[in-house]
Amino acid sequence: MINDALTLEIFEALMAQDTINPPGNEKRGALCLKEIFDREGIPCEVQDLGDNRANFIASFGEGDKILEYSGHLDVVPCVGNWQHTAIGTTEEGDLIYGRGACDMKGGVAAMCSAAISMFHDKTPLNGQIRLTFVADEEDANLGMHAFLDSHKAATYTILGEPTDLHVAIAHRGVGRYYIDLLGHACHAALRSTEETAVAKAARAVMAIEDLNKQLESMTHDVLPSPSIVVTMVQGYEKDNVVPGKVRLLVDFRVLPGMTEPQTRKLVQDALDAHGIVGFELTKHFFMPGGEVAQAHPFVSACVEQAEKLNERKEAPQAFGASCEQCFLVEAGSATVIIGSGSLDQAHTVDEFVEKAQLLRAAKLYREIAMDVLK
Repeated sequence: MINDALTLEIFEALMAQDTINPPGNEKRGALCLKEIFDREGIPCEVQDLGDNRANFIASFGEGDKILEYSGHLDVVPCVGNWQHTAIGTTEEGDLIYGRGACDMKGGVAAMCSAAISMFHDKTPLNGQIRLTFVADEEDANLGMHAFLDSHKAATYTILGEPTDLHVAIAHRGVGRYYIDLLGHACHAALRSTEETAVAKAARAVMAIEDLNKQLESMTHDVLPSPSIVVTMVQGYEKDNVVPGKVRLLVDFRVLPGMTEPQTRKLVQDALDAHGIVGFELTKHFFMPGGEVAQAHPFVSACVEQAEKLNERKEAPQAFGASCEQCFLVEAGSATVIIGSGSLDQAHTVDEFVEKAQLLRAAKLYREIAMDVLK
């Protein structure tokens, strides 16, 4: 059976590790988990990635089928005016505060507790349980790529991102592009007879707005339409200088199946349609969308167990942010997203998770394993 005290012990131990990315330092979290799993007698390893970055991997059981509990060890910086301890935990009522409480050290702790309970109960399973907690999810996915390069993909994966214990089956990907707009530079006191980079940037922003409206015609069964926004405008040189270059950064949320060349072309065509010339379009980052079919038996099993535990009707839904489901699905693993905490709390000041939901998560992870590996 699940040991609630152990769930909270693992959670608090992880929360005490500073794994803010950048720089990451996820090896601290990996070594913390290794100490616990060594104590419990479960085979595990720390996959060293250099520069104090690492993945944690543990497994037990036999058989061709693998159910994987997956998550990330890094957290985002603790900016803003926190009223509670950021690195560590503060408990008030049923809420536990701290960076990573919902995104996603709570999910990692619940997964560990579920696995440890099955190991000690000697629960008969037709397959293997594997836990994989990676570095660098919040930036460039260094850990996930290193893991998939060196390990066989699991048959099924549960990704413990915060979903309030709902079953999410898809997420949009993201493409980020720099648009460098070149124009006539001059003294601010002199009216330019040529188009300036600032004026060109203003037209480019409107082109992106028009593209955003056009994207509404692209639909998906679960996910919202693609969307694109400008997240940065940069061009200052000096108070009395009209700059010769203005840089925009756009964030393009894309549907599963949309490729990087297709995404880039949509941005290029939008700028061309507005007659904008003299610019450079450069990829900054691209991560595809991910999804698993609603009719997949693993999805059905997860929904059934979530309904029983949460005592509410469940239906497969979208995950609101980007995550590493896309890489796991691409590698051949049927992957759902289920975790304690709300995405509304992720990356916020005074991030928290409900204690009761964190403890229920461990029970849900165990029940799913016992169902799909029975």
